[in-house]
Amino acid sequence: MSTARYFGELHYWRHEPEEWPALLAELAALGFTGVETCVPWSVHERHKGVFSFAKHLDLTSFVSVAGEHGLAVHLRLGPAVGAELTAFGIPERVLGIKECLAVSGRGTPLWLPWPTKMFPAPSFASAAFQTEVVEWFAALGEHLQEANATVSVQCDRKALGRVAAFDGDYHHDAIAWWLDFGGEKPAPRSYKEGEMSRSLSWVRFAEEYESRAIEWLEEAAGKAGMTLSGSCERLHLGGAPWFPVVSDEDQKNSVLSALACGRDEFTLYMAVARERWSGEARACEWMAPLLATLRDVGAHSLRRQTPIVVIASRAEERAALVSCALDSATPAVTEWMGLGPSGHAELALDVSARRYPRWLDAVREALDFVEVPYLLLDESELHRIDSSTKAVVAPTLRRVDGAVWGALHALGITGMPVVLGPDVPVEDELGAPLGAQGDMPQGAGLLAAESLDDREGLAADLLGLAGELSDLWIAPQTPDATCSPFYDDNNKVRLLFVRNRGPERITADVNVEVGCVLRDGITGDDVVEEQGIAAVPLAAFATRIFRVEASA
Repeated sequence: MSTARYFGELHYWRHEPEEWPALLAELAALGFTGVETCVPWSVHERHKGVFSFAKHLDLTSFVSVAGEHGLAVHLRLGPAVGAELTAFGIPERVLGIKECLAVSGRGTPLWLPWPTKMFPAPSFASAAFQTEVVEWFAALGEHLQEANATVSVQCDRKALGRVAAFDGDYHHDAIAWWLDFGGEKPAPRSYKEGEMSRSLSWVRFAEEYESRAIEWLEEAAGKAGMTLSGSCERLHLGGAPWFPVVSDEDQKNSVLSALACGRDEFTLYMAVARERWSGEARACEWMAPLLATLRDVGAHSLRRQTPIVVIASRAEERAALVSCALDSATPAVTEWMGLGPSGHAELALDVSARRYPRWLDAVREALDFVEVPYLLLDESELHRIDSSTKAVVAPTLRRVDGAVWGALHALGITGMPVVLGPDVPVEDELGAPLGAQGDMPQGAGLLAAESLDDREGLAADLLGLAGELSDLWIAPQTPDATCSPFYDDNNKVRLLFVRNRGPERITADVNVEVGCVLRDGITGDDVVEEQGIAAVPLAAFATRIFRVEASA
């Protein structure tokens, strides 16, 4: 069995080297298998071309000390690493070079309003910015020649907080990318009636922009001699001081909920407290027993049984961005405003884009209601549909991703049940008519239009798609309770998550195997089966994790 990647984040440069051994030993004692840290460019380069790796900046020594404590090391190179650093760790001198900066739709720098100081976003398409990053990576790679660590790079518009459709980047090198992508001059800078297709292409290009940025960043890191590896998904503990404090119990439930949804490996941010942050893994009494449980049962090798695949259309999501009535408003802000059931899409001028999130949520809530496990995918993850999938549900309205539409047709030919609707799409993700490809997939069904407001009816219809389901590891008599069992290779349940979705304390009556014991993976308390039922007490909105064991 391979070693699971349960990493804790620790920022080496925020501690003296004399503190590293104790901090890393503490991570190992908690049960983390590795340590992750970002490598801030601005901390290491104080002057153009002059890089420091001395004392608390000696990253090679930090990696060596981590190895002595049995911890793998992963380095996030950014170059925009965040970490509540000014300018996300990009040297201010670089952001003072006009040719390095992203350009907004108004021709101005693309300002990022992050504490503790606003700063202009870099252009990852800019040749000048690329030259600066390559020089930094080369110096870092030379320093890390003997270090046993993996690295990853990132270019994440969501992390930067500027993802409105026409935010940017209109740098001349970015426009060259746009033309190479197949776009036409001039690049669209606002939503105009009758130009939906061009605008959708621009939003699709924003995703291509990120892919091209990652490509050259990885190439630069590889040429510098660094070993690339994907970073684990990050789960947050605590928060920046300008956000509300999150309680320890809420943080535990957040982590357990992510695990219940199938997160098998992760990095916890933060593992050790530091400046500009409150909350840490080492202060959570539940952290060590949780990690011990995950290791002992081999949680990363267990699997959920998900007979239904739900496909989320990014085509409608892009249309919502393009037609937003407040086109300069980032979704992060509009989601926080609580505008309605469609979130940011409530501001979409396009009716189909505004309706789509409601349908996607209705399908997911209906499946949750009847406790049918499902896998949520978008067009980039269609390869995960396999022989264990019993049916595919793809809510559709006006438009659909071409890749999704092709996959649905291929699945229909194999005889797999496919459900669309409530409308048959007529356009692809760029607004082009589907034309001859617009026929329904073979044998496909349609969601009933009235089922949007009929959760019980929709749930009954979807339940029939899942095939024969076990009556174990569910809580059918407790409406607000949901269960997520995880199976080993012998089809035995080894791990069970039970969640209360409601605002009141409940006792979930879970159908379990006769003779089993549910042992709380954090407290060690046992819930003993009686006549095939395990009565699980749950606080409001709480999630519990259990090892499934045979009774003594």
